[in-house]
Amino acid sequence: MGPGYDVLLVLHLLCVIGGFGYLAYSGLVLVLGRRRGASLGTLEVTQQVGTLAEMLIYGAFVFGIAAVGSSHHWHFGDTWVWVSIVLFVVAVGLLHGVIRRSQREYAALANRVAASSGPVASDDPQVVRIERLERRLVAGWGAFNLFVVAVVALMVVRPGG
Repeated sequence: MGPGYDVLLVLHLLCVIGGFGYLAYSGLVLVLGRRRGASLGTLEVTQQVGTLAEMLIYGAFVFGIAAVGSSHHWHFGDTWVWVSIVLFVVAVGLLHGVIRRSQREYAALANRVAASSGPVASDDPQVVRIERLERRLVAGWGAFNLFVVAVVALMVVRPGG
């Protein structure tokens, strides 16, 4: 397929590894960090690195599209290509519509709880909401990861290709 395709494929794979690789563990990092009493600084750093990982997944999409476009063998009408694109769009929608929105609320509540004077009871409404958000985030990351696994499977098996 040529060196141009090979370069695009390598860039695509590097972005996939760096972006999705980091994001795959975000739910786990959140839960383990909270259980171990991670500071708000840890939460903020995790979100900043997550933003970089998001840029990499967008790069993976762009380089993947470019690789298909430069290929003489793969076409956008191939089942595995267009289904992968649809699943990617759904995963990004989940990322922004559920995960990132919940993370912002989680961080705001965690800041409020940390700023309060004195001990905070486990039945405090803010703590209860944080725990509910944590469950939503873990479920969101789990669903996101399932979409990623589905896309990887499509790219390996390539039905209709």
